[in-house]
Amino acid sequence: MTEPVARLLKEKYPDKAEFEKALVETARRPLYERTFANYFANPGSRIDEDRYPFSRYEKRIQRTEDARLTEIPVWYALPDGCSSDKMLTIPVMKQGMTAILLTGDSARNKVQVMPGGGYSTIRIDLPDDWDRLMAEKGYAPLSEFFYSPH
Repeated sequence: MTEPVARLLKEKYPDKAEFEKALVETARRPLYERTFANYFANPGSRIDEDRYPFSRYEKRIQRTEDARLTEIPVWYALPDGCSSDKMLTIPVMKQGMTAILLTGDSARNKVQVMPGGGYSTIRIDLPDDWDRLMAEKGYAPLSEFFYSPH
């Protein structure tokens, strides 16, 4: 997320653990979408559709991933012919597994959520003479890439 978004969230959630708990509780996705994505688009784990039909796979995810009947957000577009005020959803995050990265243009208010496995972060401190070193290699200074260290 960008710095402006992080500042606003820190006002409401001064403690990172409290923020993560709120995310885990509220960031959910439809059970059907989770099942569909994993059943048909999970490379390397082709499922035998005759022995393990989609409906069975969906029931397993429902049972093992804390599925709950939740209200449908007003912005969520249901497929034609479907009408309901609730749907089964599952959490998209797990407690203790949330990496929060500050990056991007500090003049923008963007957030991106990327599900995935493990993560690793490191701090990168560039030398004071970075622009000179890059110029020697034929590269433009960082300022031309809209980077702001502050």
